[in-house]
Amino acid sequence: MRIAILSTYPPRHCGLATFTTDLRRAMLEADSSAEVLVVPVLDDDASPSTGGEVLFTLRQHARGDYAAAARRLDESAVDVVLVEHEFGIFGGESGSHLVDLLDHLAVPHVVTLHTLLLDPSPSQREVLQRVVARASQVTVFTALARDQLVRSGLVEWNRVAVLTHGAPEPLRPSPAGRRDTPGPGPGLPELAPHSGRRVLSTFGLLSPSKGLDVAVRGLRTVVDAHPDVLYVIAGRTHPEVVRREGERHREDLRHLVSELRLEDHVLFVDRYLADDEIRSLLDRTEVFITPYRHEEQVVSGVLTFALVAGCPVVSTPYFYATELLSDGAGRLVGFDDHEAMGQAVADLLADRNALAEAERTAYRTGSQLTWPEVGRETLKVLAAATSPAREPVPAPPLTHLERLVDEGGIVQHAVGTEPDRSTGYCVDDVARLAIVADGLVRRGHDDADTLSRTVARSLGFLADARDATPGSLHNFADADGRWLDEPHTGDHVGRAVWALGSVGSGRGETAARSRELLGELVASGLEPLHPRTAAYAVLGLSALPRHHLGDSARRLLRRLSDDLADLLRTTATEDWTWFEDTLTYDNARLPQALVCAGSAQRDAEQLRLGLAALEWYAGQCAVDSGVVVTVGNRWRRRGSAPADLPTLARSKAWDEGDEQPLEAAALVEACVAAYRATGSPVHARQARRAFAWFHGRNRWGQVLVDAVDGGCHDGVGPHGLNPNMGAESTLAHLQAWLALDSVDLLPTGSG
Repeated sequence: MRIAILSTYPPRHCGLATFTTDLRRAMLEADSSAEVLVVPVLDDDASPSTGGEVLFTLRQHARGDYAAAARRLDESAVDVVLVEHEFGIFGGESGSHLVDLLDHLAVPHVVTLHTLLLDPSPSQREVLQRVVARASQVTVFTALARDQLVRSGLVEWNRVAVLTHGAPEPLRPSPAGRRDTPGPGPGLPELAPHSGRRVLSTFGLLSPSKGLDVAVRGLRTVVDAHPDVLYVIAGRTHPEVVRREGERHREDLRHLVSELRLEDHVLFVDRYLADDEIRSLLDRTEVFITPYRHEEQVVSGVLTFALVAGCPVVSTPYFYATELLSDGAGRLVGFDDHEAMGQAVADLLADRNALAEAERTAYRTGSQLTWPEVGRETLKVLAAATSPAREPVPAPPLTHLERLVDEGGIVQHAVGTEPDRSTGYCVDDVARLAIVADGLVRRGHDDADTLSRTVARSLGFLADARDATPGSLHNFADADGRWLDEPHTGDHVGRAVWALGSVGSGRGETAARSRELLGELVASGLEPLHPRTAAYAVLGLSALPRHHLGDSARRLLRRLSDDLADLLRTTATEDWTWFEDTLTYDNARLPQALVCAGSAQRDAEQLRLGLAALEWYAGQCAVDSGVVVTVGNRWRRRGSAPADLPTLARSKAWDEGDEQPLEAAALVEACVAAYRATGSPVHARQARRAFAWFHGRNRWGQVLVDAVDGGCHDGVGPHGLNPNMGAESTLAHLQAWLALDSVDLLPTGSG
């Protein structure tokens, strides 16, 4: 395979140039038959890159070079072009010159996003949208970044791959623990006079965005508790910073050190470190610090180096750190909070057991981040970009759904397969219908026109359910469309928010109308809600891209998700990691809401809490056993479930009443949300197993879904299948199916 990388490249000094050099070497080591060429992007003052691997150079601000570069790449017989995208390295407003190249490029290309902005400007969003529009694949560095990119609506899940940043191996031979009095490594002579000191470190190019002033201010707390600490700040000032203001940033840091009387505790190494010097520094480091100021940071080479070296880390919760430290390799503290930063470092240094455990966890995490592994995985993605896309799994038949849907909405109940129109319609089911129909339209269903009209009618039903009562909706309507209840709060309000946010996350007039209705409902005021009502609303608000979330919606999302997190903290015990004393209905929506809110808001603590609750609940459902046991309609109380629940369930010696598709679907979608946020194969496996409940992985061994018309039975009880196939059950199966489809987890033949 003949590959061309478009990026910065030495002799230019920047993190991206170093990354490109290391990635090229890793791919060549992984496959000696590959040819990996480079098209360096030169800034105004850069010396031209030389070497046999340089195909040609591209001047950053010369717009004419970009279209010409596309022609030269097409003529160079490369199989695929890898574009390393970073804001600031391509010319034009927000790097728009790159679009000229990609629009003219005939060769397949893959785009790696090194920065993913939470709140991009309109021009940044437009450029990024055009950059990824024609890419065969887009790669990011974390599962959280992939989730954010897909949520933004810029690219579909199946075109995004997660490829981690790499680091040399080994940076440290084994996780044997810290030495009490480590000797100086031969690669960093500046450390030689400081034998016996407890070393903290940060290295890389210096700039105000790195937040080093926060770390220095926090060092005062550390030194008060540990007088033998030495904080090493190694690296040159970033060339762009030098160009704008010279060395003022470094001098400001030195002045701050002097002002805080920390001269004996801070060592500046004012140069670019070679790999052996980095090894020497990390060999001495007890705690590594990355106090970055911006959560948009989706990759950090220096954090990768630190984890591969087994260094415990204290960091701010930017994207990359949030994911890589989630297993306990360090501590996360708030942005620009020097007191929390200093206290976290001091606490780690004071607790030898915690420090050793963090080091072991860092090693485990870092073992997956070495360059050889990254090189192999990158070649796989590039090879796939040159191959035809796989055929999508066929959607389930919609015959029964079409039987239930009419001009008024979707009939609530059925007798057998026949709709019971006397039961009328409800907001809960119409909201589910909107989500399902919109999801099928987005995946390109053959009957997309009919489904689009169904979405529009569903939005009309939800709009009609409103009146002047703040935060309230009608729920039930008879077969003639007359409302049967007064507007009130309840689960149906949360489900309406969920549907409006889900549909509103798309594009076009229908999505815009959905966002308009959601804005009106949010503006009317939503009072403190029942936990499930709040969870449904959180799922809808989390589904919307941030640029479509107004201030009031953002505040509501924050309030509702904080309320759920507080409820879990208050109620959970060591053996009952849950929000309430009883498992009732649609249970998995509670942890799903925290996982989605944590991902959408980049709140590491909410994400951690949601994952912990979901792990516990999946155990309650015996997902990893041979049978899935959902909570029945008689519910489950704290301490009531026996340890051998799967065995008792299979023998029919345990009975909580009917198990309903609502429960299985919620578990599927919660596990999918966890997989999107973490990339963990555990969550992927559990999502598939929960979905298998519909197809016989239940304690009765019964298949609930009709393979011919797509209807789903209303549950399984003591006497087997419930013969009825109502709206809630059929829509639950379709929602679960769409969730798996959205992340390419559908088992073969599941359509």
